[in-house]
Amino acid sequence: MTEKTCFVVMGYGTKKIPGTLVKLNLDDIYFNFIKPVLSRNHLKSIYSTEAYRGDEVPTTISISKSFIQSIFLSDIVIADISTLNQNAIYELGLRHAMRPKSTIILCEEDTINKHPFFDISMNPQLRYHRKKILSNEVYKQSIQKKLEQILKTCIEADDKYVDSPVFDLNLYRIEPILKKKLKSIDQGNSIRTLTLKANELKENEDFKKAEEYYFKVLGLTFDEDVFSQYILCRYKKDLSINNLLSTLSYVNNKIDLSTTTHEDLLGIIAAINKNIFNQTGQARYLDQARRYYKNGSNFESGNLYCARNYCSLLLKQYMITKDIELIKEYYYTAVHFAKTCITEAANIRREETNFDDTWYNENLKDLNFIAFGIKDSFIEFNPVTKRQEETINKGRKELINDYYKTRKIVKGK
Repeated sequence: MTEKTCFVVMGYGTKKIPGTLVKLNLDDIYFNFIKPVLSRNHLKSIYSTEAYRGDEVPTTISISKSFIQSIFLSDIVIADISTLNQNAIYELGLRHAMRPKSTIILCEEDTINKHPFFDISMNPQLRYHRKKILSNEVYKQSIQKKLEQILKTCIEADDKYVDSPVFDLNLYRIEPILKKKLKSIDQGNSIRTLTLKANELKENEDFKKAEEYYFKVLGLTFDEDVFSQYILCRYKKDLSINNLLSTLSYVNNKIDLSTTTHEDLLGIIAAINKNIFNQTGQARYLDQARRYYKNGSNFESGNLYCARNYCSLLLKQYMITKDIELIKEYYYTAVHFAKTCITEAANIRREETNFDDTWYNENLKDLNFIAFGIKDSFIEFNPVTKRQEETINKGRKELINDYYKTRKIVKGK
């Protein structure tokens, strides 16, 4: 049984492959592909039992500090760079500069083909196909076997073995001051534990407590997915004007909303503006909500949330003007945009969960209603969480009301 330690460098959650709208579930890759190989080869973590990835490490210190310790002290480091996560790329570079051997690079086939790395092109890389690795058991086992073979090479390698392009040049030697392995950390929670708890609370609509957990995660590491969910809970816990405006101000001080491509965050900011409009009737907030939903729809990666809401807000023009021609213009824009989204939806490349499928299917039904007036599809659906059920039902009721009021004005009946 080996006493070798291993650490995995990669992003968390579901992230897009750069240059595409395709999402890769990194948690599935880690828990269903990578971690089982490490466990059955009896590799250890320098922190606690089988806490190979940074978000599993119980800690009260910044994740950046624990990462540096991990990539230096671990005998073997596996770096999955499939989503070109900036932190993962940086940490891979640090590892190559710190240790001469036992650094393994994983990458999804489409990513490496679209974004070839000249600097590490000569280093061994284990490539996998994102769909096959999770859906084809024979394929997964074959890739896992290849990973095991590379791990065996690393475990048995002597000091002459070098896989770092830095140490291959024989420029220097590392003389570590810290030689003793870190002991298990008993205090604090892991990022994964905090995030899972936050998600559970959010989906059960306990937004105040969920906000607290997301904030703890952001204290350890910044991730735009976590940040967007923190903002969601921060505004939903209290729909007062003061809190909504305060939340918008907070976001604007943290994120450049004019350049972000994060569709979830754009959709959440749109929802905040919509809530302010509902309470104040001020047209500028409706316009801003439309703008953010429209922008978010440009980066849509599967669930049609921003597109659906952009169309639904176009149908609210009657609330801010009595100009019939203008109301008609917004109505027909909504119809046309909805039809376009329905056509393009057939080409969306999606590898999602039942939770995401429910959002997608219900948003598609709403787009069909806007485009064609088809209401027959508004039958019972199977929501995965309490929040999902509440959001869809409330949004659909509001949409039906706005649609028929606008149609009455546009058609004169």
